[in-house]
Amino acid sequence: MARGSRIFKLKLYLSDMDRHCYEQLDLTLAQHPSESEQRLLTRLLAFGLEYEPGLAFGGGVSSTDEAPIWLRNDFDEVQHWIEIGQPDLERLAKLHKRHPRLSLYAYGANAHRWWHQHQASLSALPKLRFYQLDNTVIETLSEGLRSGAEVQLNRQDDLLYLSVADKQAEMPLTRLLPEA
Repeated sequence: MARGSRIFKLKLYLSDMDRHCYEQLDLTLAQHPSESEQRLLTRLLAFGLEYEPGLAFGGGVSSTDEAPIWLRNDFDEVQHWIEIGQPDLERLAKLHKRHPRLSLYAYGANAHRWWHQHQASLSALPKLRFYQLDNTVIETLSEGLRSGAEVQLNRQDDLLYLSVADKQAEMPLTRLLPEA
């Protein structure tokens, strides 16, 4: 954890009807000094959307050898690497070769343009699951992030119903790869 990181203790209520996953999780997240609230919220939502026993938060923004979120087996091998944002394509290609599962959750004002610029290269990675989150919703909900906040993530038919503290919103979970 980087010096000056903020610690968030959050309660995540997860009701994922698409995957039949229902959990109440007490989570501790470290926010790197250079990490925005929007990226932190995207990490939290990706964690909930991919949740399975053993899933864990990895290193922060400054860690290149650890995933933002990952699942490791009993031999400490990474089984699922979950990336956040708009990473370097060369990095994604290397991760794709090294790990059985690779997911990417993109957010931000430039995410849609980034997707269109790199669609052909990203489509060449058959194991990649790529999701784009609505930037307006992420911006609005991130205003409610604070330590002790309760976060609710409900998913049904790839529609997300979200609440962070007193902020509420809904958005589609837009899957760009593999194509539906």
